Amino acid sequence: MMFKTHLAFGFLIAIIAIRFLNPANQLLFAFILLIGAAFPDIDHPKSRLGQMAWPIARLFEHRGFFHSFFAIAIFTALLFIISSSMLYSIAFLLGYASHIFADTLTTAGIMPLHPLLKFKLRGAMRTGAFYEYSLFFVLISVDIFLM
Repeated sequence: MMFKTHLAFGFLIAIIAIRFLNPANQLLFAFILLIGAAFPDIDHPKSRLGQMAWPIARLFEHRGFFHSFFAIAIFTALLFIISSSMLYSIAFLLGYASHIFADTLTTAGIMPLHPLLKFKLRGAMRTGAFYEYSLFFVLISVDIFLM
């Protein structure tokens, strides 16, 4: 998935989560969720985060560990330890999980139990192709409608 599709999907999740969880600082909640939605691509050398944290992008294969359930648990737990905020940890978790779910729709897929098992969950959508652009425009439309 493209960065903008991850953000559009993450924003949809933020809108829904804010309605259910009603955080005092909705803007901060949405911002943290969107960071979570972008974070897994820190392992991709051409992603925005991967370019800022280039040693990580060089050490880890794209859609390897950072796209696993283990990474979701570890980084969410680290955020909770650092922040002591269950609410903002949930925001990060939801964003991270939205990214992982979206990537399962692509032909490249993800390895959810990496590094223990190398099996992939994958779909039929090509990154950056017509169907992803269609999904992006649907997500943006739904985001706008729900705001």
